Amino acid sequence: MAKRSNILRASVISAVGTGLARLLGAVRDIAIGHVFGAGRSADSFWLAWTVPSVFRRFVADEGLTGALIPAVAQTEAKGGTQKAKEFAGAALLAMLLASVVIVIAGMLAAPWLVRIFAPGFGEDPEKWELTVSLTRWLFPFVIFVSLVSFCEGLLNHRGHFFVPKVAPGLVSGCIAVSALLVATKLEEPIFALVIGVLVGGLAHLLICVPVVVAKWGMVRPSLTGFREPPFRLFLVEIGKVAAIGISAQINVAILRILASYLDEGAVTQYWYANRVVDLAQGAIAVAVGSALLPAIAKDVALRDWSSFRKNISDAVGLVGIVLLPAAGFLVAMAEPIVSMLFRHGAFDKAAALQCAATLRLLVPFMLALAGINILKKVYFALDDRTTLLVVGALGMGLTGGLGYLFSSQLGVRGLGAALSLSVALQLVVYLVVLRRQTGTKLGLAAAAKPLVKLTVAAGPAALVAFLICQWGDWPEGPALVRNWLVFGAAGFLAMLVYLAGAWVLRVRELRWLLRRVGLVQNDHD
Repeated sequence: MAKRSNILRASVISAVGTGLARLLGAVRDIAIGHVFGAGRSADSFWLAWTVPSVFRRFVADEGLTGALIPAVAQTEAKGGTQKAKEFAGAALLAMLLASVVIVIAGMLAAPWLVRIFAPGFGEDPEKWELTVSLTRWLFPFVIFVSLVSFCEGLLNHRGHFFVPKVAPGLVSGCIAVSALLVATKLEEPIFALVIGVLVGGLAHLLICVPVVVAKWGMVRPSLTGFREPPFRLFLVEIGKVAAIGISAQINVAILRILASYLDEGAVTQYWYANRVVDLAQGAIAVAVGSALLPAIAKDVALRDWSSFRKNISDAVGLVGIVLLPAAGFLVAMAEPIVSMLFRHGAFDKAAALQCAATLRLLVPFMLALAGINILKKVYFALDDRTTLLVVGALGMGLTGGLGYLFSSQLGVRGLGAALSLSVALQLVVYLVVLRRQTGTKLGLAAAAKPLVKLTVAAGPAALVAFLICQWGDWPEGPALVRNWLVFGAAGFLAMLVYLAGAWVLRVRELRWLLRRVGLVQNDHD
């Protein structure tokens, strides 16, 4: 129970921070959709945002934190805190140099990168030139996000999760403010978003630095430690982990490349559908993954396979209790959700309908990706990067092939269907390989049992949501008061039905969570 409590505590802290950041991300998307709709300038911005997002994986995000945390832990265990700070200083210098090189190279190579990432934009010279210019201005953000990821790695090692998870929300908030207040003052309004990105990048770094100083003292870039074995191992590991992360980004980029050949607005419609899915699954999936890796890494080191299975089962249950009803609600309420979020300003009815249809087809992707995120932590704990790299490469091929096939028949909706099928097939491969590697150690059957009950509970809830939503006039979006009442009633009553079903079915995770927050007394289930 103590281990589960530790995972829950870390998960809740991470989930709150990530959830706030994702909420601000939704505010950002709503603001951009309101001001720019799903037209040429919005397409250019989202494509330009994609290019540095792929390259940042070399010096930020999971690539950096996944390699930094084990290296810092090993150095501190063997040499003490001072040695760990020296290593951190060397890593900081290396990351700064690498990120500056990436930014300069990216800005210089922007025309060629846009040709690669958005070949379809070449048919519209103005759109292509705008995308190139935006790409150049957005690349410096890589430096900020690299430094924030460095701070996150050091803070996570000290057991601090909240600030690094909530920090990206400042970027989203700054972008939203710029879209609403600055865009009308510029000759090219879309460049207001660039201002928001760069100001937000600086802001989200500045809130992390004081916490790092409080937990570690001042960490300065340093050449000391460059020749030490932990640093060399760190460079090797960051290359592997970055390659794994980049494969996921390339999956997204491939579909945006295909979207660039579709009708105007397709890139933006696909982006917003993806963002709704990201909002639904992001907080819980990221939070549980952050909490799971340290726990199962310790289990593997101690060869404690009983605890290993239990931790994985707990992680699956915690993710399932949120994502399975979320999946049902997204299918049942796709048009109401998209309409209430984006159907205003320049975002018209046709764009909302296409976005909603794409959203429904992305729901299997959301569930499969949540499973992959858990399994990746298991592979990291087992020190198996090769399988992750191979399956990632397989996924790129699947996504590209299926995306081309489906988008030619279904348009932007085909991109959602392709991503869902590709990621689901990758999940199957991960499970098969892991089963062969671990034999009975993984305990997949036990981990999957609560999912059956949760699915049974989520079905009637989704049906209730769908039926209530028939009373809404969704093309009117949030402008109609009735839509707010129907939307709120659908969500509230459907959630009550889900919780009641899960309680009747004696879902262990629900009862345990309710006990933890003091809503029910201890019972024996």
